[in-house]
Amino acid sequence: DHLDLHSFPTRRSSDLNRLSKKKCEIMAMIEFKSIQLNDCDLLFDWANEPEVRENSFSKKKIEYEGHCKWFSSIIKSENSRIYIAYIHNIPIGQIRIDIESKIGIISYSIAKEHRNKGYGTQLLLLIKDLVRKEGINIQKLLGKVTPSNFKSQKAFEKAKFQKLQLSDYVEYSKNIMDE
Repeated sequence: DHLDLHSFPTRRSSDLNRLSKKKCEIMAMIEFKSIQLNDCDLLFDWANEPEVRENSFSKKKIEYEGHCKWFSSIIKSENSRIYIAYIHNIPIGQIRIDIESKIGIISYSIAKEHRNKGYGTQLLLLIKDLVRKEGINIQKLLGKVTPSNFKSQKAFEKAKFQKLQLSDYVEYSKNIMDE
């Protein structure tokens, strides 16, 4: 037996264009909506999902009463914005921007049933346009990722954020004015 290299499928440029087109179609389908009071329980459930807790800086389970107090203050805050991402009116994840000195510190999560589909990367690619559209006055986006959260690191890197390895976490940044 011998290996016939011609029998293995190769990626043609049309295949790559189709992949890029698919990503563009997904990005076009994603719609962001600001959180509403009735989103409290959804965010609570997402925040306490085991993989989310494992990848968070604080590993302990969030108590409902504390979450409700946090949610009540964050929904009124001028320095924080939370958006739920939807595809065809189905919530797929959330992204939060905490504003500190013209820097938007972002954190995001994808609903368990929608992971491993590239949505994290798509949210990170779209966040700059959302910031501009919403008139959020920041100059830079900054994400902090635990060293063990490889999926999030990969998403930031695919979204072309600049990586900085620090002792306790990995920092990703992107200037708003770039591109």
